[in-house]
Amino acid sequence: MSVLPFASRLPAFAPLHPLGRGPLGEWVSLVWPLEQDSAGAHPLVVKTFLLASGLAPEARRPLEDALTHAVPLRHPGIARLHGFQVDARDTLTVVSDYVPGCSLATARRRVVGRGARPSEAFVCHVGAEAAGALQAAHGARVVHGDVHAHRIRVGPRGEVTLTDFGLRPARALLRRFTSPSRPDVVEPPAPEDAVGSPVAAREDLRALGRVLLSLVSGNAVVPQDAAGVDAALGGVSPALRDVLRGVLLDARGADSAAVLQSALRDCMERGPACPGREAVVRELAALPGSGPLSPVDVYVGAASVMTAPASVRGHTLRS
Repeated sequence: MSVLPFASRLPAFAPLHPLGRGPLGEWVSLVWPLEQDSAGAHPLVVKTFLLASGLAPEARRPLEDALTHAVPLRHPGIARLHGFQVDARDTLTVVSDYVPGCSLATARRRVVGRGARPSEAFVCHVGAEAAGALQAAHGARVVHGDVHAHRIRVGPRGEVTLTDFGLRPARALLRRFTSPSRPDVVEPPAPEDAVGSPVAAREDLRALGRVLLSLVSGNAVVPQDAAGVDAALGGVSPALRDVLRGVLLDARGADSAAVLQSALRDCMERGPACPGREAVVRELAALPGSGPLSPVDVYVGAASVMTAPASVRGHTLRS
């Protein structure tokens, strides 16, 4: 059995609350860091993945490299990766920032559940913020490689955060479960998840474009051909339609993340159907089951006060 070397040690933490299973079958838990400065302490998330046993070191190398390159990323729209390790039991543990709010997938389900679609203001705002995060990562020569709605978090004040940088190579190395609730049932990895397959920065942008098209069109399945994309964009305003069509079909160059961000911001500021960030915040607050804080966020606030050192508790209570 091979073990990855420690590319970055795990920070010390105290467990707070289990958050359930993630989209890849990983266990997710909320923890409190024990090494941060009291003034800047905030909760973290620990994700634990079961890797396939008996993998050769060269098979694991892309995962180690991707996570190592993701650790230095610092951007308001990127959930910071604090550390990771793989132990002798073939368990990958990743520690990253806890991001308040809900995933974009959850937000979409809430909107669809009430028989509506997200507004174009919402789509423009989410796309512009996510594109800004991708531009920062691409500038550091880091590609996300797995941009999906469940990797994008939307906060109660309109914050947009891209999570799980460096984890794409893990998809091909995981023990495959037919159901997150049945970890004893394993399925072989999909052929398209071949270890080490290169992912260009432009694929991040196409993936983001597919997420935005799904949001604005209300279709869970996004077409891949030009005719299908045009049909899905039939009810979208001309400005946003041109932006999404461009990112999905035109394959722009190296600066396309910045171009996409600028185009979406321009659409939001000038487009008649995109009234601004304030409308996005109001729309978020109106989502069913939403509000200023989710139940987990409320728990985070209370548990943070109870588990923090005395100096932190006093400061928090006074504020």
